[in-house]
Amino acid sequence: MPYHFPILYTPAQPHAFGAVTICYSAVRGKVGAIYMSGRVKRALHAVHQAIRPGGAYHLDTYHALTPVRFQPCTVGSGRRLNLFIPNIERSRMYGGQKTAFRFFTALLDACGGDARILVEQPCDAHQLEVLREQYPDWQIIGAGEQSAAARQIVILDPDTRERAQLPVRPLDYFVYTYWTGAYALAQYEAFQREAFGRATPHIHLIQDFEPGFKAWSADYLLADSIYHQPNTIAVFNSVELKDWFDRLGYGFTSSYVFSPKLDPDIAKHLHDVPADHAREKLLVFYGRPSIPRNCFPLIVNALNLLLTRHPEVSREWKILSIGSSIGKITLADGQRLQTAGKMTLDDYAALMHRASVGVSLMCSPHPSYPPLEMAAFGITTITNSFVTKDLSAIPHITSLDALSIEGLANAIWQAMQADPHADDGKPYPPNYAHYLEYTDFFDGIIDPLCREVLTDAEAARNGD
Repeated sequence: MPYHFPILYTPAQPHAFGAVTICYSAVRGKVGAIYMSGRVKRALHAVHQAIRPGGAYHLDTYHALTPVRFQPCTVGSGRRLNLFIPNIERSRMYGGQKTAFRFFTALLDACGGDARILVEQPCDAHQLEVLREQYPDWQIIGAGEQSAAARQIVILDPDTRERAQLPVRPLDYFVYTYWTGAYALAQYEAFQREAFGRATPHIHLIQDFEPGFKAWSADYLLADSIYHQPNTIAVFNSVELKDWFDRLGYGFTSSYVFSPKLDPDIAKHLHDVPADHAREKLLVFYGRPSIPRNCFPLIVNALNLLLTRHPEVSREWKILSIGSSIGKITLADGQRLQTAGKMTLDDYAALMHRASVGVSLMCSPHPSYPPLEMAAFGITTITNSFVTKDLSAIPHITSLDALSIEGLANAIWQAMQADPHADDGKPYPPNYAHYLEYTDFFDGIIDPLCREVLTDAEAARNGD
């Protein structure tokens, strides 16, 4: 049959501004009789405000970067670990946030001392009550409150930062993982030097190359600036990611690396069904339209090409997007793309046992969790390579060196024809030897990292 490629999906669908190209003069108000929805009018007004001479640019564009302000802590002087993290509500902790919290608690167990969790997102009264129930051994403290409590939770959202000054001790050590939080905390070192004559090193848990999230932009430069801060102890979540930073020439005071592990809350479901159980003709893919590095438009267009070239797929297979809501999207066969959105880990594990083929792309040197998780459950998984990243040695994973719509469509079709048990029993490569079975989630780095913190604290007490 003749090849007919459907209209390309773009992230703006189904709320696209429409196939209307409006030049700069239109932005200046000379649109004429072109029909525009209220959404388009508001967008054009925002552009007009941004580009006109003396335009209305406001600093609150970077509200998330609102700097933390500090004051000397007048109660308690012992060593304290601080974690700055977007959220700690357990039912909403996934992926990187969950790893960051696990890392923080492991370091705290090893080092001892006081601890404080700084929550980057605002919490209402109900959410605070949930945190009290989930963390009964921790006290929720006001951002500017002087408290000697050994375990503190402080809500430190941008609005609160504008009103309150966070108490800081001479031996406060900060741990963070997201660049916005790192940027907001960046002035702590200058404050400690001025107030106490000495600054502590901070620990940056690096879980991706975050400047790439906003490539070639002001945000890129701001995120990159975090990697140039002095006194940074870098901890890398994957060898591939560390290799990327080494390749780009970044340098840190010291650095550590561990390889990803399967989340224990998922791993407990690995053997819920027999290894040779029958799987459904179900393709699942990690679909997050709002996250460019997950390449949602590329996947959807590859599926459209697949359905156009192989109409039998529409009759025999189910296609399901997971990871987030996606809006209304009609595929080339006329069916609406189904989504499970963001799932509980129990439901996610059950789905992994059902599916036969998985697709999870990540335009980044970080391996990411979903392709590793899909493969761990025996799903024939397609992902992509990226400079220092190549997961093709991992059982059940096909890693594409070059991504195109045609290439991905072909890879999916081949995966649908493949023997799902072909890689059963294949060993994991050395970097992932302990992905499924481990006694130490962080590959032995916690103890030497703790020694580095304790050595610095001892030097501070000795006036060094």
